[in-house]
Amino acid sequence: MNALVVATHVWPAEDKTPRACDVLELDFGGPIGDRHHGLTMKSDARQKEFFSRGTEIRNHRQISIVDSAELATIAQSMGIAAIAPGLIADNICTEGIDSLTQLPRMTRLIFEGGAVIMLGGENFPCTIAGAMIGSVHGTAPEKFPKAAMGLRGVTGWVEHPGVVRPGMAIDVRIP
Repeated sequence: MNALVVATHVWPAEDKTPRACDVLELDFGGPIGDRHHGLTMKSDARQKEFFSRGTEIRNHRQISIVDSAELATIAQSMGIAAIAPGLIADNICTEGIDSLTQLPRMTRLIFEGGAVIMLGGENFPCTIAGAMIGSVHGTAPEKFPKAAMGLRGVTGWVEHPGVVRPGMAIDVRIP
């Protein structure tokens, strides 16, 4: 599999939208400077079966990864020309990872520079990302979740710190 990093983004808490970066620095808390950075997070609706809302748990959503082919499929389904990398708050956009969203949990992405990300599973589409697309393309926020189910990408956490840059090769290791 010839997988590459296409783009990297960080979304600081004080910014309204993610910003492109030439180097995505990863420590054990995730992308440094990103609003999702940290070893722990507060539980939300996704964990309601196990924890009451707001319970401190391990942060398994440190990083969001999408693939350009899946973004193109979503855009086509929504009737828009394209969804640019970073628009739906992804930290890393890849090219060449077939069915990225369907990769099993615990798949490792090993980046050319030595950083390793462990995948936690599908990043389910929401109207927050839909609103981000709508702000650029004028689409209704509710249109995105339907178009993106099974294609929204994955979340994960840093297993080994390092840097990720556009153009880097990625070795995908499925368990």
